[in-house]
Amino acid sequence: MIHPRSLTESAAAWILVTLTLVSTGCQFHWNNWDGESIPANRLSPDLFGCSRDDLVPVPQTKLGQNPVDQHRIGAGDVLSVYIFGVFPPGENETPIVEQNQGLNQRYYPPNGNVVAPSTGLPIKVQSGGTLDLPLIQPLAVQGLTLTEATETIRAAYYKQNVLLQGQGQITVGLLIPRTQRVVVLREDSPAGNMTLSGQSAVVQAHRGSGQVIDLPIYENDVLHALAATGGLPGTDAAREVYVIRAGGFADRLLDSTNPNALVNDYVERPSMDGPNGPLEIMPDIVRIPLMIRNATLPFGPNDVVLNEGDVLFVPKRREYFYTGGLLPGGRVPLPRDEDLDIVEAIAMVGASPGGPMGQDGAVLMSGRQAYLRSATRAVILRKLPDGRQMNIRVDLDRAMHDPKERIDIQPDDVVMLYQKPGAAIINSALGVAVR
Repeated sequence: MIHPRSLTESAAAWILVTLTLVSTGCQFHWNNWDGESIPANRLSPDLFGCSRDDLVPVPQTKLGQNPVDQHRIGAGDVLSVYIFGVFPPGENETPIVEQNQGLNQRYYPPNGNVVAPSTGLPIKVQSGGTLDLPLIQPLAVQGLTLTEATETIRAAYYKQNVLLQGQGQITVGLLIPRTQRVVVLREDSPAGNMTLSGQSAVVQAHRGSGQVIDLPIYENDVLHALAATGGLPGTDAAREVYVIRAGGFADRLLDSTNPNALVNDYVERPSMDGPNGPLEIMPDIVRIPLMIRNATLPFGPNDVVLNEGDVLFVPKRREYFYTGGLLPGGRVPLPRDEDLDIVEAIAMVGASPGGPMGQDGAVLMSGRQAYLRSATRAVILRKLPDGRQMNIRVDLDRAMHDPKERIDIQPDDVVMLYQKPGAAIINSALGVAVR
């Protein structure tokens, strides 16, 4: 039988310990979140979307156009044309044109040079796809190959009796292919020396880049635009690029006297999304993902073609999670192409709230709080798509051997590390003894 005096002495001892801990300013570092949170092992792994580990890169060749066997003439091409005795008019004149011209913008191939020796005089295809040659009416050559254009010119001069049947040498060559001028805006860091900053920095220095480039026909696509401006987006860029069509919805919206009507008309349109169609966030703005979950491409061949005045936009990646509690407070970038679970996230932060004497053995000298029992609880504050918040509780002891407990971190999650009540009391009591 326990003597009443012993019970009184035990109660007094516990009260004394509690008052001592409070008076010394020790913190218990535990919170009453257990009743307000959902255990991580009760949540389905598919509840918050597909795994990033399931993503596969889009084949780079799908970002460009298929190669063509022959050049098709179009407005803007500069041809070299030679018609014996007509163009040039002297029969003894056989001009040889060697084009080696530096262009005023950054062109592809590198250095902006096109070298194409050819026989004839340079002549530009007009906007209507016609050639203005002497002694005949403007001649339509739009969409013809060089061989077909040669025969078309020959037939026109035969018809006008300028040349006799079977006489007259005619040659047509391509001097400068037509180009499409596009703008490439990139929010990812340009290539060069990179400086890594700590995860506790809330604001990090960052600058983008922009270039105006002219791409030759058949190479005017997303692949060549990226190659000419630094390559594929880096790890600080999103897994997607956007093609903003010139004169499209955005321009009409700015010029419209009733922009709300344009927006409402678009919202009421049937969805354009499909297994083989482009992912459009609005008309004339095409989203092209660089990582997909299956073999079906969500964009078509025409979506990667860049035309005059189009803008290719490479957005910055804005995927972070936040830390607090016993973890150093900060904002940490999420890996772009792979999953990150709660244990890996805590390790990534670089903190070590557990283990003998806390983060290092200097706590006795510095007077900082030491944790002899590691923190084994974490709570994830997660914002749901409908605006509500879900609190997810993680038992780190169980996470060491139970994969269901190792929940993946999502963008904008807040990870708070804390201790169980028993561990908090032990650490605080031992902290008093150490002091």
